[in-house]
Amino acid sequence: MKTKIRAVILLALWVWLSAGPVLAAEGLPTARPEEVGLSLERLGRITEMLRKNIAAARSPRRAADRTQGQDRLFRKPWSLGSAGQDGDAQDALFRIYSMSKPITTVAAMMLFEDGAFTLGDPVDKYLPALARMQVAADDKPDTDADPSKLTLVPVIQPISIQDLMRHTAGLTYGFFGNTPVKKLYAEAKLGAFTGTNAEFVERIATLPLSYQPGTTWDYSHSTDVLGRLIEVISGKSLTPSRRNAFSIRSA
Repeated sequence: MKTKIRAVILLALWVWLSAGPVLAAEGLPTARPEEVGLSLERLGRITEMLRKNIAAARSPRRAADRTQGQDRLFRKPWSLGSAGQDGDAQDALFRIYSMSKPITTVAAMMLFEDGAFTLGDPVDKYLPALARMQVAADDKPDTDADPSKLTLVPVIQPISIQDLMRHTAGLTYGFFGNTPVKKLYAEAKLGAFTGTNAEFVERIATLPLSYQPGTTWDYSHSTDVLGRLIEVISGKSLTPSRRNAFSIRSA
């Protein structure tokens, strides 16, 4: 069962990575995709999608890289203005965004598969500060909205670990949108916070949720909170040695 779960996690991670530019690992031996159950026809669909994005100038470079264990199974790089020829992006440098999210979630799923928690567990079971959170019942986009006049109501159901993984916790970001809660996030400068993950959770717990947990998807700081949950459950630190080197708070 563990092998199957890990295979699903790896495949999900590859799908996520193939949606945007990635920096491929070097020096891996190759293997045939069909030997591990991958569909060549479906890999071809991904190839065609990426090629079309390059041709339409939606991105200057894209690359897809699929590995399993120590074997490279699939690799396709392209570069704008080169007719999409293989090899053009082999030595390109890519800036990668949000890769802390799948990496952190994979770490959490490894703990889940070891029986450390269930996906339905309330997060405040491990992070008590989140038990105090309330929901902004009138968090609507309005450039003139006053964050201090929000109507706050109790949560109907607590945030679950699954909510953190799928960004349905009611948390949000402060760098896009103009709702009152997003303004509060921006004022709190969460994106520039340099304290510990424990301190980060304490700070975000003082802010209201944008939605009732489990009801709405919103790209958010959920992964930051998930990172702290991993620390509490595993007893190990997830704090990076330097900012934005797979920091769990990188954008």
